[in-house]
Amino acid sequence: MTGRTTVRSRNARGAIVILGALAALMTTAGPASAHHIENYSKERRHIKERAQSVVGTPYRAGGSSPSGFDCSGMTRWAFLDHGASLPHSSQQQFDMGSSARGYERISNRSQLQKGDLVFFKTTSAQIGHVGIYIGKGKMISTTSSSGVKVDSVYDPYYWGPRWVGATRVPATMRYR
Repeated sequence: MTGRTTVRSRNARGAIVILGALAALMTTAGPASAHHIENYSKERRHIKERAQSVVGTPYRAGGSSPSGFDCSGMTRWAFLDHGASLPHSSQQQFDMGSSARGYERISNRSQLQKGDLVFFKTTSAQIGHVGIYIGKGKMISTTSSSGVKVDSVYDPYYWGPRWVGATRVPATMRYR
């Protein structure tokens, strides 16, 4: 009987140690997770504001600066300040949603969050256009006819039927 009691006590002590460690992890993970979410939200808001700051900038083929943008050049520029080095190609930015670590593909517009990259089929290529979702069904993007402007991702005449999907770029935690 003494041998069984010793085994049970060791098992009980081991379980207590494991439960204690789990409790410690849970209490430290809670605030860190809230901190991460708060920083992620600040970052996405800053990306939105950065894109809004260039509304009215003219279109320039291959452009990636406030003197002139094409669509992927504007999205690349908006994210660059956060350490996210996006390629200067709407197709390659879309492809990151399935290939890059931490990036997430979004297929349903109801799941969009501010700062998501939104993609459309505007040419014979799979992806011909990219913009940045800014909330309330709106995006900022660059078109050859209007430069950088705000449009609805639900526009029934142009953007709505051409919707392909979105990519959520992971937080870079620049605001830690």
